[in-house]
Amino acid sequence: MADTYTLTLYNRSTAPRWTFAVYTVVPVSGSDRIAPVAWLTKTVDSGDSVTFEWTLDHRLVFAAQGIETGAEWTEAASMPVAAGTHDNAARLGYQSGGHMFTLEPTEARPTTPGRLYVDADPNVPEYGPIGGPTVGLAISGGERNRPSTFAPAIVGTSGPGLSHVFDLDPTYYIDAGTIRQGTLVDFDAVTGFQKVEFGPGRFSSEWTLDASDTWVPGPPA
Repeated sequence: MADTYTLTLYNRSTAPRWTFAVYTVVPVSGSDRIAPVAWLTKTVDSGDSVTFEWTLDHRLVFAAQGIETGAEWTEAASMPVAAGTHDNAARLGYQSGGHMFTLEPTEARPTTPGRLYVDADPNVPEYGPIGGPTVGLAISGGERNRPSTFAPAIVGTSGPGLSHVFDLDPTYYIDAGTIRQGTLVDFDAVTGFQKVEFGPGRFSSEWTLDASDTWVPGPPA
């Protein structure tokens, strides 16, 4: 059974409310450009808090759209996968007659723990800023005591004959703003947010947004 991670965020800002967002960044090979997605979000009033929970259960996803910072990324299809098993890979196909993409199981790649794979068929169109395609990783999570859902966490550009590897060594970031879940964010912007680390055997963390709108580790003093 997968470990459950928890992240509690406290709002002690002087502003009436902020939307807290959690981002997950993992290395993605085979893409010219990658973009984190606002993965877990919640609007929290000053004086309140939210606890997010997640497990490292994944789906591979794709969309017939490009990467545009500030746009909402909407998956067109998804497929459950499991790293370290024979269900660790997907194939991105394209039916030129119907102008339709497909995401299907494919022959398993090496069952390396912590890696998932997407292979694009040779007839998949070249990447374009409007129609993509883009492939991504969705992770199961949500608010504590509410049903978890698979939400996109990071996406990358794809194209004909490309092979993508998702290295499941996540780095987490948090931010306070007005963003909506599913919004694409510039990679460099996200890596400038507050980093949250989970050490070996550590699956919970707490952070407080203080009166100066600075993230401080731990619960409110």
